[in-house]
Amino acid sequence: MKDLLNKIKKFREKTVTAACRTPVGIEWTSVKISQEGHQSLHQDQILMDLPMDIPLEALEDVDIPDLSDHLKGEVTVALRASELLMRTLDVPTADPQEISDMVEFQVDKISPFPIDQLAVSHETLQTSEGAARILIASARRKRIDAIGTTFSQHGTRIHSIDARVLGWLQLLQDGDKLDEGACEILLISDGIDFILAVLHHGNPLIFRPLEANLDDMNVVDELTYEIGYTLTMLDAEHDLPEPEALTVWSIETIPAALVSKLKEKSGLKVNCNSLHELPPLSEGILRRTISPQPRIELIPSEWIEQENNRKMRKQFAVISGSIAAIWLSILLIFLTVFKVRDVKLAGIQKEYNTIESLAQQAKQNQEKLDKLKDSSDRTYSSLECLREATRLLPAGDIEFASYNYSKEKGVTLRGTGRDKSIVTDFFTTLNKSDLFDGVRNESITDKTTKGVRRTVFSVTLPIADKGGES
Repeated sequence: MKDLLNKIKKFREKTVTAACRTPVGIEWTSVKISQEGHQSLHQDQILMDLPMDIPLEALEDVDIPDLSDHLKGEVTVALRASELLMRTLDVPTADPQEISDMVEFQVDKISPFPIDQLAVSHETLQTSEGAARILIASARRKRIDAIGTTFSQHGTRIHSIDARVLGWLQLLQDGDKLDEGACEILLISDGIDFILAVLHHGNPLIFRPLEANLDDMNVVDELTYEIGYTLTMLDAEHDLPEPEALTVWSIETIPAALVSKLKEKSGLKVNCNSLHELPPLSEGILRRTISPQPRIELIPSEWIEQENNRKMRKQFAVISGSIAAIWLSILLIFLTVFKVRDVKLAGIQKEYNTIESLAQQAKQNQEKLDKLKDSSDRTYSSLECLREATRLLPAGDIEFASYNYSKEKGVTLRGTGRDKSIVTDFFTTLNKSDLFDGVRNESITDKTTKGVRRTVFSVTLPIADKGGES
């Protein structure tokens, strides 16, 4: 039994891992979640010389170790911004079901691919009365399927798919690195993604993946154009304050000449920061994964169903095997002691047959004695109950119209009084009587007869328990 309980407890614990590409390989962050809460994070990486243009799903062409030795539990991976279509949308409802119905319609309008070829998801950024701002993300289904196949071939099952840029935003937000009170322009360059993002009150309005590098002076003209174009486009939809700065988060050091030229061309203050100041990107993705808030989830529903069925089958097999083992053990114990108990039972039966007649005679005598005591005890008689009800009448005008007595139901009184207050006082006094078990089914109404207004009442008074008798 102890082993079974330990196995069941183990099923209640789970390990969650977030993994992502880096310029030097693959990194991951894991955490074990149990009923006692989160345990410490475990972070590691595999160093590999991967071409920058190789997609996540093409890892089967690369000689890497079995990922099951490293990526434990429920695994989340993150897609590059260039592999996603991401839009922020204001919808005229805060109802989750209505929002879900709108999402596919909106994606179908803006996507170059048919909706049946896409994996679509969304998360709510903020809500107000009767409206919400949501972030929509979609990816080609064949890209999602390829990722699942690739990781399966390397020994790992994917449980969740998120977006890399949202992992960075999670880290920036948790580290109080965002200017949540203004329009903020972010440029994130992590060696895999190069993304221009515009935020308002800390929430993203748009993501624009770019094909550029911060070590190329020609990037300034492209960035200046993209910033101007993006702000012009957003001004048509949102009332945004004028941004004052461009905040750059980069994995590499930005040349001072490029920063100077970017300030001159864009007219914005340029704040440069290193992504090395933040925790690893996989930790940001993990924080989103274990957060109770609904988030973007690009895993197809049939993957989730298959995984749930697999887990249920595994749990059922383990628990069924354990229960079967326990049952066999109990059966063996039962068969072992059966003969001993059978002998004891035979002895008890013999003793029972000997004293049965004496016990029956004693029971009959007890019943006769109880009946005699009941017939001679007038404590709970009809007359005693009437005497008690009369004794408890308050001073004033109360008249009984009927009195009914039953040993099972007690006493039922009906009558009239001068007003409600005197009847209420009467009920309060009856409720304190040791003879009655409180007041039940009381009814008080006013009635006028021949010009005379009286308070009509009825009440049931169950007889108190006779010393625990039933």
